[in-house]
Amino acid sequence: MNKLLIVASLTISMSANGQTAHDYYNNGNEKANSREFKASILDYDNAIKSDPKYTDAYFNRGTSKMYIEDYEGAIADFDKAVDLKPDFTKAYTNRGIAKLKVEDIKGAIQDFDMALKIDPDNASSYFMRGQVKLQAGDTKGGCYDLSKANDLGDTRSQKFLRQYCQDISSSPKTSEAQNESLRLDWPDAEGWRIASNQADDDRKVIELLKSNETFDNWTEIGTVMVYPSSKNIPVDATMNIMFEQAKKTCPSAQLTFIEKDDHAKYPWIIFKIECSADAPESQVWQILEGSNETYINFRAIRQKKVPEDIKKKWVAFFKTASIVIH
Repeated sequence: MNKLLIVASLTISMSANGQTAHDYYNNGNEKANSREFKASILDYDNAIKSDPKYTDAYFNRGTSKMYIEDYEGAIADFDKAVDLKPDFTKAYTNRGIAKLKVEDIKGAIQDFDMALKIDPDNASSYFMRGQVKLQAGDTKGGCYDLSKANDLGDTRSQKFLRQYCQDISSSPKTSEAQNESLRLDWPDAEGWRIASNQADDDRKVIELLKSNETFDNWTEIGTVMVYPSSKNIPVDATMNIMFEQAKKTCPSAQLTFIEKDDHAKYPWIIFKIECSADAPESQVWQILEGSNETYINFRAIRQKKVPEDIKKKWVAFFKTASIVIH
């Protein structure tokens, strides 16, 4: 295959907060929009000096650095942006592009994977990852991603699909190498039943309740979520994403790591998230990374803390989970 020219598209974030930092930030945006990238960087520098936790200023400064080909500097800024905001999809995508420029192919794919784990409809990350896979000789995987990007509205993919994907089936629904599923037997003796079963193209969610309980009066609830797998993403990172999402509804939530095996054939992690708010809810979670799909399971009770005996019981339960290939 001839060497591909990677086509990228960078985005400037336009949100802002703060006072003096806000003024510097807006000035930087105006200069960046006028393609005065070196000048914009100076304004973002001042915004960050005024507010060292100004996430969007780090992101936009990194993007401006990309345009002047300071890729290492850009990566450092995107690192800071995702440290401050672990679910910052655009920062992962732009950092992946910067890593491509310094020939960190593995790191780039990891960033595109992470962006897609956070936002499964991120067309730009599918587009970028597809190009990288084609460049690496993974025609099937590259065409899958490009087809998905095209389905999500990124028409830049069409050129690559016409050039490299005419002779294979590139539809996301037909390109999977094998089928797999999760085996996790919820004990009949505890009276579990499926109360809700929803699915779309990006995920499947099953919610379980105990006999005679409803979503209004439950004492214990179980949830199984299935997402397309994002290879090379550490299970710790997925755990942190789940925790950040939990904090949106319970800012005082506490995360406690319990156990993991990230060297297993199918890496997994178990942790708990406890919320002691006025309407308390505490959960024990498991993330299991399959070959084709990621399985995220949790059990919850309406208490401020998970009692030690229940924690041990639930951890033992999640350790019975297995991936079934068929």
